[in-house]
Amino acid sequence: MDVLNHFLLWVDQRQLLTPVRGVADFRVSLYADDLVILVAPVTRDLEAIKAALQIFGLASGLFSNFDKSVATPIHCTVEDLQRLNEVLACRVEHFPCRYLGIPLSVFKLKRSEEQFLIDKVAARIPGWKGNLLSMAGRTALVKATLSAIPVHVSIALCLSPWAIGEIDRLRRAFIWTGSEVAAGGRYRAAWTVCYRPKELGGLGISDLRRVGIALRLRWVCRDRRAGRMPVSRESVVLKLF
Repeated sequence: MDVLNHFLLWVDQRQLLTPVRGVADFRVSLYADDLVILVAPVTRDLEAIKAALQIFGLASGLFSNFDKSVATPIHCTVEDLQRLNEVLACRVEHFPCRYLGIPLSVFKLKRSEEQFLIDKVAARIPGWKGNLLSMAGRTALVKATLSAIPVHVSIALCLSPWAIGEIDRLRRAFIWTGSEVAAGGRYRAAWTVCYRPKELGGLGISDLRRVGIALRLRWVCRDRRAGRMPVSRESVVLKLF
């Protein structure tokens, strides 16, 4: 797949694709067999992408299945979508779209779209038999596992206060009671105190809101160093299989 990545970069460097503002150096994202291309919805670009994939398929025997591929439009008109259907004939789905397990969207995510993350955290608690562990053991599990589950999503998304609150409720209940549900009278300290380092009387539990801000600041710094502007013109996120 590295060959395909370099081939698509070569096509872009030969100016066979229309430049898209803000994505000069990462038009293609490839991980394992999951390929995402950001392309302008013009006939020349779509045909160039289709030809490149066909050439790669003839050379390697790995052909893209356009019936399973998905196109997600950004600021596209009805004519753009018709053009896309004529050239690639792939399925069109609107945001949010999933990439590497992360629901990406140009809009604020709904609670139902963040629920999967809360369910993933809750699913880890029943199998641990927390009532047989000491509080120190439960705290170690929370810091090593429950606090780490949202990190992958927080790199790309700003979790809503509701989602962070639900995850905190599960973490707090497991620390104090060993289960995913606890009454208010079972809590021995305020949750904000638990965020503090052990040297300051806390438990060293990570604050998911601040962790998310720190993770996403990396992208802001990278964009400023590169002088990159946000994507503003019409484009299509093409996810290929």
